[in-house]
Amino acid sequence: MKEKTYTYEKKRYNVRITGIGYFGIAMFIYGLYRLITGGPLYFIGLCGISFYIIYETFITCANPNVVIISDKRITFKDPRRSDTYTWSEIKDWRVKELPDRKQCYIRINKQKFNFFKGRYWVYCYYFTDCDELYDFILDKEAELHPNTIKAENRRKYNDLKKKYEIEHAKEIQEAQEKKAKKRDKKRGH
Repeated sequence: MKEKTYTYEKKRYNVRITGIGYFGIAMFIYGLYRLITGGPLYFIGLCGISFYIIYETFITCANPNVVIISDKRITFKDPRRSDTYTWSEIKDWRVKELPDRKQCYIRINKQKFNFFKGRYWVYCYYFTDCDELYDFILDKEAELHPNTIKAENRRKYNDLKKKYEIEHAKEIQEAQEKKAKKRDKKRGH
C-alpha cells in the first residue's frame, strides 16, 4: 500500500473539536472562579469534566485531523502533535465502531498504558475517502486479532460485500455518484 493521507474537513474540525476545547477552557475557568468565590461544590465536577475536554483536545492527540497510513506505519496528527506507530510495534488494536456515524474509537497497545498516546476518536465520516478509512480500521482489527468473533463477522461481511459488488456494479457506481454529489452539496462544495 502506498502512503495515503486522510484529512478531516477543516471547518468542521475547528467547530467540533477545537471549538469544544475552547469552550472547555471557558467552563474550567468559570468553575474555578465559582469555587474560589465560595460557590457550590458541584463546580468541582464541572472543573473535572472541563479538564478532561481540555486534555483530550489540546494535550493528547485523541481527536486527529489527519491520519496517514502506509505499509510500514500509521500516523495520527492533530494541529499540536502527532503519534506514529510502526505496524510491527502494534500488538493490540481494538476498535469500538459506531457504524451509523462511521466513527471509531481505537485503542492501540492497551497493555502499555500511556496518558498521552494510544486512544483515538476517528470520525471517519468527515475525513476524505471516509468509507475507505473506516473499512481499513475495521479490517486491520480483524487482521491483527483473527480469532475473534468480530474478525469472523468482518470476513463474512467482506465476502458478501465483494459478491454484491460484482453482481450490482453499475447500480453501486450510480449510487456512489449520487451520494458524493449529495455529500458535496451538504458540505457546501
